Amino acid sequence: METPNSSFKNIETKKKRIFFLKFFIYLAFLFGGKFLPIFQDFLIDYPGMDSLHTAILFLLGGNILISLARLITARIYLSKAKDEKVHGNFLLGISWISNILNSLVFVIAFMLAFDIQPLEFLTSLTIVAAAIAILSKDYVTNILNGLIMMFTDQFSLGDTIQIGETQGVIEDITLLNVVLKKDDGYKTMVPNSLILNAQVTNFRNYEKKIIEFPIELPHGFKYDINTINLRLKETFAKRIEEKTISQLNLTLQHIQKDFITLKVSFETPVENEAEVQSELHHFLLSLFHEN
Repeated sequence: METPNSSFKNIETKKKRIFFLKFFIYLAFLFGGKFLPIFQDFLIDYPGMDSLHTAILFLLGGNILISLARLITARIYLSKAKDEKVHGNFLLGISWISNILNSLVFVIAFMLAFDIQPLEFLTSLTIVAAAIAILSKDYVTNILNGLIMMFTDQFSLGDTIQIGETQGVIEDITLLNVVLKKDDGYKTMVPNSLILNAQVTNFRNYEKKIIEFPIELPHGFKYDINTINLRLKETFAKRIEEKTISQLNLTLQHIQKDFITLKVSFETPVENEAEVQSELHHFLLSLFHEN
């Protein structure tokens, strides 16, 4: 069985091959422009190509340096991390940082291709940039919060978390939101700023979860509490024997004018939670139909 560490190492190996490919292309452009007469004559005859050549060298050179830093960081992390402590968040975080830096390099290279001086251009857009920063502060907040989550161990890919009434498995963490896959198969995108400013329950370190389910019964219901409790335990007898349910209890909570409130509580492994709750719902529906 492939361990998380070996899986991540395979991904890093592929990235390393791409890195060497880019490095050889960079060397071809660099030495071609300096030592190949045909290439040099081409750049002289077409002045616009000289700017494009400079832009390509800057783009590849910047990308290679960023990729090299990323590969070294990932290698150090994987060499120190044990299989059970490897979290995809860290590698995801350095990947997003490298993507941001590569985007900046691309923008500068694009300017160089058209003989635009980056520093002069950015200086002329200072006021516009300030306005954009103010308008996009929510996006900036989400990006910073996303990076915080990537470089901390609060949440990891594959963790089951609950935010308010929303519960799901973390499928992806982006710079703007966290993608949760719920039990029904639907995906929910939660803004990063909401996750770090709300009460979030992470079930990663919990092998079992306590479930509490309230039931309202009208006065004069066909079955009394003892009978319902007996039938409940008979229904889940197999699960109790298999230890996928424990501490199954039925207790009286409130007595109102028109109805009484009971509470079913039990403990179940997190991976069995959805199916156990579904069985409980079917049990209660059949009970009400009998009444």
